[in-house]
Amino acid sequence: MSTEDSEAFTLDDDAIVSKRRPQILIVDDTDVNRDILSDILEQDYNVLEASSGLEAIEVLRRHEGALSLILLDIVMPGMDGFEMLAYLRKNHWAEDVPIIVISSETSPGYVKKGFELGVTDYVSRPFDPEIVSRRVANVIGLFSKQERLKDLVVHSMQEQEKRDTLMVDILSSIVEFRNGESGLHVMRIRIISEILLEAVSRRFPQYGLSPSRIALISTAAALHDIGKITLPGSILNKPGKLTDEEFKVMKTHTIIGDEMLRGLQRGADIDLVKCARSICRWHHERWDGNGYPDGLSGDAIPIEAQVVALADVYDALVSERVYKPAYTHDEAVDIILSGGCGAFNPALLACFEHESLRLEEMLCLRSDESYERSNVGIRVQESLEGLGPGIAGRTALLLNGEREKLAYLASSSPGLVFDFDADSDTVELYGALRKTLGLPHTIANTVETVSRHVEALPALQQLNRIHAEAGAVEPDVSCDMSLPLPGGGELPCHLESHLIWVDSTLGPRCMGIIGSVIPKKALA
Repeated sequence: MSTEDSEAFTLDDDAIVSKRRPQILIVDDTDVNRDILSDILEQDYNVLEASSGLEAIEVLRRHEGALSLILLDIVMPGMDGFEMLAYLRKNHWAEDVPIIVISSETSPGYVKKGFELGVTDYVSRPFDPEIVSRRVANVIGLFSKQERLKDLVVHSMQEQEKRDTLMVDILSSIVEFRNGESGLHVMRIRIISEILLEAVSRRFPQYGLSPSRIALISTAAALHDIGKITLPGSILNKPGKLTDEEFKVMKTHTIIGDEMLRGLQRGADIDLVKCARSICRWHHERWDGNGYPDGLSGDAIPIEAQVVALADVYDALVSERVYKPAYTHDEAVDIILSGGCGAFNPALLACFEHESLRLEEMLCLRSDESYERSNVGIRVQESLEGLGPGIAGRTALLLNGEREKLAYLASSSPGLVFDFDADSDTVELYGALRKTLGLPHTIANTVETVSRHVEALPALQQLNRIHAEAGAVEPDVSCDMSLPLPGGGELPCHLESHLIWVDSTLGPRCMGIIGSVIPKKALA
C-alpha cells in the first residue's frame, strides 16, 4: 500500500465522515416536554429522543461514543431517572457523557441525590429557552475541554513511550549491527515475546501478565544482548565453533548488560530498566538449572527472562548466522520441544507449541537478500564509520520519522485490528474477525499482494477504498461499512482509524494507518 500518491487504504466519497453537530439525547416520558426542549436545541444540535429509561439505554447502546449530552427527566414510569443514573454509573457510561437533569422537583435532597449519581447540572421546569441553551452549551464545552486535556495527557505519555521505545531500538540495533545481524532480529524478538507473553497471560494467569506488563517486557526484550557491545568482534562474528575460552568471554555479556543498566546515572530505578536488567542477566538461564550466569532454575528465573530466552532461541534457529544456515520453522519447533536447546518451563513450551502457527507467520519478517539491514542498522553503520551526523543527529531524524504506534494490536479484539507501515509496505492484522475474513496475520508487499489477489482479499480492497481520500488535515476516519464475507454475504461493521502523517521536503507524507473494524453485533 504505497502512500506516495495517497493510495494506501483509500476512501469513497460517500464514506467520508463529515464533521457532525453535537448530538443530544432527551429522555422524558412527556411528549410536550420533549417537543419544547427539541425546539429550543434543534438549531444547534442533532436531537435524539427517548420516552423511558429503558428506551434511553437502547439509544445509548446504538450511539455509544457519539452523544455529547443527555437531558434526563427523573419521574418516569418503569425505570425512572435515578435508576437510569445508577445503571449508567455501574456501567461507567456516565463517565463518557455529561448529564443534565430536567425536573420540576427542586428539593435539596432530590438535587443532591442526582449529583451523587453523576449528574453534571440541573435545569428546572418550566423551561427558560435562554437558560436551557446556555447551560447545555456550557456543559458540552466544559466536558469537551476536559476531554481535550485528558487527550493531551495521554498523548504526552504515548509520545514519551515512543521516544523510550525508539531509543531502545537504536541501542539494540547498534548491538545487532556489531553482531552481524539485521535490525529485524530486534523487531522479531519483541513480537515473538509479545505473542508468547499474551499466550501465557491467557492460559496461566498466576504469572500476573497484565497488558501494560506485556508491553513493558516486549520493549525491554530488545535490550537482551546489549552487553555484547563490549565483546570483541572476532568472537561475535566467528564463523566456526567458539573455543572454551572464547565461550567464557561470550557468556559475560549477560552480566555486563546487567551492570551497564544498573550503572545508569539516571533512570536505573524505572520499571523499563529494571525489567531489561532482569532479561539481560537471566535470558540464558534454563529451567533445569543448567544455564548461566547464576544457575537459576524453575520459576526462580523471572518470567520475562524465560519468555525472551525462548524467543531468542527460536529466532536464532530460524535465522541464518555466520556459523550456521537457517532451520525451517518446523525444524526449529521440533528442536526446542525435544530439548535440543536446553530445558524450558513446560507451561511456556505449551504456549509456544500452541502459538507455533502465529510464529511461523512471523518468518515473513526475516531478513532476505534485498533487506540485509534495517534502516536503523544502516544509520548506525554510517554513524560508526563517520559517514553521518552521529547518533544524536540520527536520533532526531528517526524521531521525526518514527511511526505513531498505539496499543492497538489487540489479538483478543472481536473485530479486525490493522497496522499498516508505509516504509516497509507491510500490514499486520489482528483480532477474531481476521480469521473470519480469511486474512493472514502479516501481508508484505501490500499494494502488489492486494491488487494481485483481489478476489481473495475483498475486505482489504474495501478498506483500501475507504482511506484513499483521507488527508493530513483530517486524518481520522470513522464510518459504518459492510465487509464482504468469504462464503458470501456482508457483515455490517463500524470503522475507526487514524492516518499517520509527517512533514517532509516534498510535503506531507503518510507513514502508516492504524485502526479497527468492529462488527456491529459486537457493539450491541
